Amino acid sequence: MTATDATEPGTEPADDTSTDVAPAHRHPKAHQRAGRLGRWIDSRTGIARVGRGALNKVFPNHWSFLLGEIALYSFVVLLLTGIYLTLFFDADSTGMTTYDGSYGPMQGVQVSEAYNSALEISFDVKGGLLVRQIHHWAALVFVGAIVLHLCRVFFTGAFRRPRELNWVVGCTLFMLAVVNGFAGYSLLDDQLSGTGLRIGYSVLISIPVIGPWLGSLIFGGNFPGDDVIARLYPIHILVVPLLIIAMLTVHLTVLIRHKHTHFPARALATTTSWASACGRPTCSRPVRCSSACSVRWRCSAASPRSTRCGSTGRSAPRTCRRPASPTGTWAGWRERCA
Repeated sequence: MTATDATEPGTEPADDTSTDVAPAHRHPKAHQRAGRLGRWIDSRTGIARVGRGALNKVFPNHWSFLLGEIALYSFVVLLLTGIYLTLFFDADSTGMTTYDGSYGPMQGVQVSEAYNSALEISFDVKGGLLVRQIHHWAALVFVGAIVLHLCRVFFTGAFRRPRELNWVVGCTLFMLAVVNGFAGYSLLDDQLSGTGLRIGYSVLISIPVIGPWLGSLIFGGNFPGDDVIARLYPIHILVVPLLIIAMLTVHLTVLIRHKHTHFPARALATTTSWASACGRPTCSRPVRCSSACSVRWRCSAASPRSTRCGSTGRSAPRTCRRPASPTGTWAGWRERCA
């Protein structure tokens, strides 16, 4: 009889799990060593603080801030799919060819080189139709997300000082997105794009004084013209995308500089509590910070005239300013907290 067989009746033999338990005991020590290593690196590089700030930008504290990020991600998708489509598209609207591709209803029909290349992308290039549809819907999401983002900024007052520059940049981005969408919409040289081009030509020539010259310059003569698609192509794939990238760079730079806005607080400090905290009964208005984030602030009793505000005595945001009192001695006085 072996040692494993010598068990008392009614009991199960003990399993030898020492080899399985040992790794579980080693995990906490490994985590501790990794934690110490991470703290050592952070104490010398400060990477955790930088990463925390970046994550706060990527994942803001309200869902409406994601509208701008959706527009940004849609633009990245547009760039990637647009590069793929550029490899197969031919922007020649004057040369005619006979379609002999795999799409049966169009076989033997005389079409332009631009429309022929669009049909080849859709039916002969592997994944071409999928990439076209992704490009199409990403463009719609891009414009729609910009519109909703602008509405959020407008109705929450986040376009006010000191963020008025970012508001102008955002409106410019919206106009560039519409122009680039129209240019891409018109490249296929089919009946639908021709209808849009006809409307665009009518809008151009309706401009007083310079309208006919603009129409002739862009279309290469009267509608339909021979050069319009060849001129819209570089505008769509090069000129406007570079302008959008430049505007996005400015937009994100200003955003990092001024931080995200916040929604207004539900209540402001009362006049009595503010006056008693400041020690200035002649100041009859509460402190109101940032037009887009009317957060409740109270002056530090230790230094009522200084730029140190807040319930804990810490410095208020840069946009924090105390409104002038209509009756007190501080009328017309304004400060910007550091």
